Parts: sequence; structure tokens; C-alpha cells
Amino acid sequence: MTPRKSLQFLSVMTLGLFVGVAAVGCKGADKGRKSTRTAKASIQAFDPNADVAFEFGDGGGGGEIPDEYGVKMAFESRFESFDGCVAEYKERKGIAAEKQLDGDVSISVRLNPKTSAPSGINLELSSKRHDDEQLKTCMKNAVDQAPFPTYDGAPRVVDFSTQLDPGSEIED
Repeated sequence: MTPRKSLQFLSVMTLGLFVGVAAVGCKGADKGRKSTRTAKASIQAFDPNADVAFEFGDGGGGGEIPDEYGVKMAFESRFESFDGCVAEYKERKGIAAEKQLDGDVSISVRLNPKTSAPSGINLELSSKRHDDEQLKTCMKNAVDQAPFPTYDGAPRVVDFSTQLDPGSEIED
């Protein structure tokens, strides 16, 4: 067998091996069955002082920044969910529903330019509830569901501040 024929034989055998492995790897996918797998969201915190790696060239995108109004509206669309988190907290702690909780919430969101889901969320409570991880996780999950706008640029960090339990006042 000549070296050229040996190389051709080896190439054909390698190709056959890859096709065989691919066929076995794809086997078993039940397309008609409903999946029973569940996923649990994990929202990463981030270091707001860390350097952001910018990519230039083919993968870097443009210099566009996210639409400020769109970011604000996406965040504000989660206020009802925040209220639900506060109501759940009150119920869990035996606090009357009509009692207004003091304190503010400071939230930093690292926007992911390619998807509407943020790539990181930091949340701090200014009241005595600052150690309640369940309340903080509920509020982070609410922010994570906000439909933030996508854009062609680098990741950006946006900061928000709101009252923990704003309540309501009736004005005449």
C-alpha cells in the first residue's frame, strides 16, 4: 500500500468513526415525550469594581448604549413582583399586611447586550431586613425577569433605588 493510499484509507476510517459516534450520540432523543427536567435560576452577583473586558473587532459589537427609557421601563415593570416579595416576607414574619415596612432597596444590574436577561444582579436592603436572604433572592428573581432591552455594545451596569414597601397615600 502506498503512502497516498494509506492516507486516504486513514481519512475514510476517521470520517466513518466520526459519523458512527455522532449517530450513537444522537440516539435516544425522545422527541414526542414531555421533559421532566427542571431548572432552578441562579442569579450571579458581580464585582462592580472589576474591570470589564471589551472585545473589539468581529465579536465586539458596536459602541451602542442601552436605551435609558427602555431600561427604566423594564425595571419598573417588576414593581408588582417586588410587592409580592414584600407581602410574602410579611406573611412569613407575621407582620400585618397593612403595616408599611421602612427601608430602601439599592440594585445594580449588569446588562447583557445580547439577551434581555441580566448577567448579574447585586441587591442591598437599607433596613433591619438586610440579612433576610429569602427576601433578597425573591427580589433578585423579580429583577431577573425584567425584559431589559438588547443593544449592540459592551455590558453596562445600571443602578436603581426604590423604597422597600412604598405603600400608598390617598390625596384629595
